[in-house]
Amino acid sequence: MGLLDGVLGAVLGGGNNNNPMGGGQHDLMGAVIGGLIQQAGGVGGLLGMLKQGGLGQHADSWQGTGQNMPVDGGDLMKVLGGMMGGAGQQQAQMGGQDGGLGGLLGQVLGGAAPGGAGGSLGDLLGQAGIGQDQLGGLLAQVLPQVVDGMTPGGQVPQDHSNDMLSGVLGSVLKGAMGGQGGKGGGLFG
Repeated sequence: MGLLDGVLGAVLGGGNNNNPMGGGQHDLMGAVIGGLIQQAGGVGGLLGMLKQGGLGQHADSWQGTGQNMPVDGGDLMKVLGGMMGGAGQQQAQMGGQDGGLGGLLGQVLGGAAPGGAGGSLGDLLGQAGIGQDQLGGLLAQVLPQVVDGMTPGGQVPQDHSNDMLSGVLGSVLKGAMGGQGGKGGGLFG
């Protein structure tokens, strides 16, 4: 079982049963972010890709101990959707439900849906009403906090455990949803 499987099991297993729709979007965002981190080879790999893609100042601020620099969702989607040729490029040419995104994000969205659900993660995002533009905005709000939480003291850990990633994802996504009930000014509320 890989890192992503363990993280997704913990995140998806802890879904909000009182709010299935909000919990489902919470779970999907957890799956996307967990997938990005795994496919990049960890937080260090993801930070490297962001730096290579022109978001170095942003990545440095997320890793550092100070304020997180905001990022535009479109810029983030360009970097995550355009990095890593090879399999990601082939996926983009196949033109799946993810609108032809390539790179790291295309690999994650084209992968099997979590929890044994039919279709791809990109299909599930579409069914939940999360399009590419909205996904970019959500990632721009959540990913800096996740990277910040995964780099305590500004240091990239050599190894992250499933528990560390699922704990950070759970905490960040719970806050993004406006608290446990998913009501109010959260990302999905």
